Amino acid sequence: MLDVRALANEILDEADSQGISVTNMAVNKIVYFVHCDYLVENKQPLVRAKIEAWQHGPVFREVYHEFKKWGDAPILSRAVKVDPDTGEAIVAKATFGHNERAYIKDLINRYIGFSAAHLRAISHVEGGPWHKVWGHDGKTNPGMKITDDLIFRHYSTEARQ
Repeated sequence: MLDVRALANEILDEADSQGISVTNMAVNKIVYFVHCDYLVENKQPLVRAKIEAWQHGPVFREVYHEFKKWGDAPILSRAVKVDPDTGEAIVAKATFGHNERAYIKDLINRYIGFSAAHLRAISHVEGGPWHKVWGHDGKTNPGMKITDDLIFRHYSTEARQ
């Protein structure tokens, strides 16, 4: 599994290569949808991070806090992490084989051209994982966690329809 910050950086690098500006809201939604697609297609999670249901959709707290300084403006930096060997802050990077990199890039390109508002609308679909958690689906959900199981059940069923 990838560090969610490394996936966010992959998205930002791809956006830069295409001349596309990406905001904090957009990068969170793209990470979410790439993770969802990967989970359904490979039956295992892509990132190891808690997904939370916030007002504007699914959010990875690590990604949000890394880029919140940009507000609604395009992100002009990269997410960092602490190097466990040196204790220094380093840019979070993912290591892929050639085929895996191409696959992840394809997943990213499914969503990278959409606006943050459009991605938010897609994430808010009635009956979807965010909607069920945000509305609690009749149950208490401390931390507003969107689970991989909920994602898999929703998007696997949706794909069959």
